[in-house]
Amino acid sequence: MIRHASQPVRMTAVSIAAALLAWGGPRAAQAEDRLKELQTEYSNSVAEKRDRVYHFGSQGPGDVYSNHGSHSNRQIPVYTWGTKADLGLITGSASSYRDPEKLKAIYGYVPENTVNPDAEYADQSDIRKVLESAAVKGAKHVFIVWFDGMDWVATQAAAIAKSNKVYTEGKGSGLIFQDYAAPGSNPQYGYVVTSPTYDKSDLDVDAQTVKIPKGSMKGGYDVQIAGPNPWTPGPLGAKAPGYFKGQSANEADREGVKSVGRILHAYTDSSQSAAEIVSGVKSYNNSVNVSDDGRPVPTIFHDLQAQGWKTGTVTSVPFPHASPAGMYAQNVYRDDYQDLARTMLGIPSVIQEALGAPQYPGLDVVIGMGYGVMMEPAHLKRQGKNAVEGHLFIAEADRAAINVKNGGKYTVVETKLGVNGGEALQRAADEAARAGTRLFGFFGEKGLDHLPFRTADGNFDPSPNPSKEGRQAVGLPYSKEVLDSQPTLAQMTDAALTVLARPDEKFILFVEAGDVDFALHANNLDNAVGAVHSGDAAIRRIIHWVETQSNWDDSVLLVSSDHGHYLVIDKPEGLLSPGR
Repeated sequence: MIRHASQPVRMTAVSIAAALLAWGGPRAAQAEDRLKELQTEYSNSVAEKRDRVYHFGSQGPGDVYSNHGSHSNRQIPVYTWGTKADLGLITGSASSYRDPEKLKAIYGYVPENTVNPDAEYADQSDIRKVLESAAVKGAKHVFIVWFDGMDWVATQAAAIAKSNKVYTEGKGSGLIFQDYAAPGSNPQYGYVVTSPTYDKSDLDVDAQTVKIPKGSMKGGYDVQIAGPNPWTPGPLGAKAPGYFKGQSANEADREGVKSVGRILHAYTDSSQSAAEIVSGVKSYNNSVNVSDDGRPVPTIFHDLQAQGWKTGTVTSVPFPHASPAGMYAQNVYRDDYQDLARTMLGIPSVIQEALGAPQYPGLDVVIGMGYGVMMEPAHLKRQGKNAVEGHLFIAEADRAAINVKNGGKYTVVETKLGVNGGEALQRAADEAARAGTRLFGFFGEKGLDHLPFRTADGNFDPSPNPSKEGRQAVGLPYSKEVLDSQPTLAQMTDAALTVLARPDEKFILFVEAGDVDFALHANNLDNAVGAVHSGDAAIRRIIHWVETQSNWDDSVLLVSSDHGHYLVIDKPEGLLSPGR
């Protein structure tokens, strides 16, 4: 179903009697920080059965804080702008979930309890059709902005924190990607199913082979439980809340699903989920553009690059992590980081040696984290025989070989304590643009594999993660030196555009707020909301570029996510900051 920006969204203002200081980080230095207050309180009472504003998992209100710390099988939202982007190609009457034959083509089987003649939602793999159609129609600049782990509920929380207003259905309002409706940009809104083909696989990283073992949980989406859209539960939902937990369901969850005569479906991981939007091929969890039968599959990045387009990935987490790697790399296993990095940077990798897969030229811009994170014995084993000690995410020899100073193709900029990261990155981008080279930005620090969390109040004061019973949960602040040495996601986006957006140049750029997922895995809503806000700021930079350097006939922006978590907001009004 497509929802245009002109459609009304039901908004409800909720007042709180208590008069407290206004909230909002830089807006008021001594302001009330509502989300940090809640997160700290809940992190120190994880095992208590009590009412809360929010919790994580299937246990319902008035219970423990969390019974789940991983992904869910909820639908996730998708937003598009640009006259050449059309969600109608895959939603509503065009939904693959209305047609068993289309579902069989997507999953390799017809998932049980999944065909829905009234489906308005699409499958995530069909997003490839929207992107491909836009390019065929003449789009010259394609932006994909990815909030790893952000579903409708996490979006709702981030929007409430930003706007201090509550909504309970529809697209909502408060964030730029909810509110932006520039004339001629053709904003559209829909939602997609993210379930994989299978949850398990038997992998050989060295041979690059995969087998799906018996007993693997299949994917699918049961509208009778999960609901027709992200905010409306199905008629069986109340009796089977554990359905969303898929392969992680506990005994009570499984019994609930069984009691209504249904089955569980697997939830996705990030790698295959991100990969399928650009490949159009749904696959098993842990895959990076490799099909269930072991075939490397190309992505739209490869296809457009072959037509002369420039390509780039930007992320707030390690640069060859699941989602950015999914745009371009090919591998049976998402944690084979050094080989994923090789493919992204145009260096032969194990998949060429083992399977004779095509050797791609590499991305023009690669910016992300992972600097300072070193290889450990367990990492060596997971990455296969060609893994080498040193940096976990890129082999030292490859790191040296790509540098223009050594005859490579990339202007390289890395974390340097005492040097402002945003300024250093922009200088390198300017240099790469002048010299006509590629750009590789490698940031992070020991113990920091993602951008520092800028939390809901706008300050870099990460909230505590839930503590083990008996331990006081305390958020750990960042040093000024570490903070200064790291760029923001918005600055990374600016740098990428400096290199890619040359006169008459066509390009496709992926920008990811990957730390949303890191925070939600830790059941930390304050950190997650801050990460959503950092992605929102990056979108503002993209919109500014389109409005000043391009237009919405030539540019397409798609905003979405790979999956959700199991955040439940029991009392949305409890997220409001009194006095604002």
